[in-house]
Amino acid sequence: MLAPTVDTNILSVAFRDRSLCTRGGTCVGICPTGAIQIGDDQYPVLDSEKCTSCGKCGRACPGGEVNYHELTQSTFGDIPPANDFDGHVEKSFTAYAENPTMRSGGAGGGVVTALLHDMLKHGDVDGCIVTRMRADKPWLGEPFIARNTTDLLLSQGSRYSVIPLNAIFREIRSSVGRFAIAALPCQVHGYRKAIEEDSVLRERIVVVIGLFCGGALEPYVVEELLQTKGIRLGDIQDFQFRGGSWPGKMRAVMRNNEIRDLHHSNYKDGAYNYFTGMYMAKRCQTCIDGSCEFSDLSISDVWTRDSNGDYKFTAHSRVLCRTALGISVATRAAERGTLKIREVTGDTDHQTHRFQTRRKGLNAPLRVARWARSGIPVPLYDRPTPEATVKERCTEYAVSSCLRATQFHSIRYPLMRFLTSQYAKPLIQLRMWRKKRKYRRNAIRRLRPT
Repeated sequence: MLAPTVDTNILSVAFRDRSLCTRGGTCVGICPTGAIQIGDDQYPVLDSEKCTSCGKCGRACPGGEVNYHELTQSTFGDIPPANDFDGHVEKSFTAYAENPTMRSGGAGGGVVTALLHDMLKHGDVDGCIVTRMRADKPWLGEPFIARNTTDLLLSQGSRYSVIPLNAIFREIRSSVGRFAIAALPCQVHGYRKAIEEDSVLRERIVVVIGLFCGGALEPYVVEELLQTKGIRLGDIQDFQFRGGSWPGKMRAVMRNNEIRDLHHSNYKDGAYNYFTGMYMAKRCQTCIDGSCEFSDLSISDVWTRDSNGDYKFTAHSRVLCRTALGISVATRAAERGTLKIREVTGDTDHQTHRFQTRRKGLNAPLRVARWARSGIPVPLYDRPTPEATVKERCTEYAVSSCLRATQFHSIRYPLMRFLTSQYAKPLIQLRMWRKKRKYRRNAIRRLRPT
């Protein structure tokens, strides 16, 4: 309970409405008195006796409002906000790590790890803000500061559950040096707001690597997935969201070092796209930034497929450089032999994946507008709702209905159990067949004379 002397209107949005909280940890990281901690469910918890009502956490909180005009001005200067999903882009590259260990151990060719490694190795930064699975509870993620290559290798691979990355700002504020951060869109929103409140953070976090995001999953997704396979939490030493060969799959590393695959097919066709329909966090459902628009450079896998529906660029990432600093970070890593890059600015083979664009660029804003009309709390955006067809509006409603239904364990758990079992193999095969047919049809249309 909050003490009567604490005005919740000046605190971060979590203390008024949890449904709007991104659980990015910005309020924890910026609080000057340590009055806010992370709770077991990754939501912030306030110690009202330590709170001085300074209001910093409320002003830095990205949960209740994201002003694209202000973030554009503070990130890129005097230019108008971008109107498309990718945001402001100066140059685009495809890339992968030259180091085979980094390339095979990371998602999308190990590009994020390679970039951070390059900056650490050459003294551009003294540490990197990244995430890893906890040693004591390997089914949960946590933020930490990697100060050498060994630390960075612990951070390799994607983690798709909610992690309060920006809570590490507290440690950054009391540290000496320059730091890079690899962050999701909501975490970058919090960072941009936080540096307006804290000059120390502005001086110390000097490079922002953005990660494309389709929506973070509730932290209990791993527990329930393990439970469907009869695996006790205490029997694992690590959990991998994208283990093995690209594009990877969700796997448990047992204490005896046995690796247990937890679903069929790969993570994209056999897990993540299903799980986002059941476990996507509430605030993620109303986030309209999927490309991390306010970073120095943003990274995503290259999901481009050929006319047969097969991936054209395995273990590659697409790098969207948004600032002069972002271009410098990428090109220096290539010049130093850390990264293999190729410029693809304007190349249609490397456009953002349509499904990803639809999820965040169309479904989410439609959901925000619909919920607002119904009186459901939603974040405030200064972007208009995009035009949509009746079919697109029906699709958004169907996806939202699935998310609403799977809030209930009695529905979610058996569905998860089925989708990761052998009985779902025909469904996966059907999904992949439909994809291949779609890409073949698209190839035929492009060859037809206009």
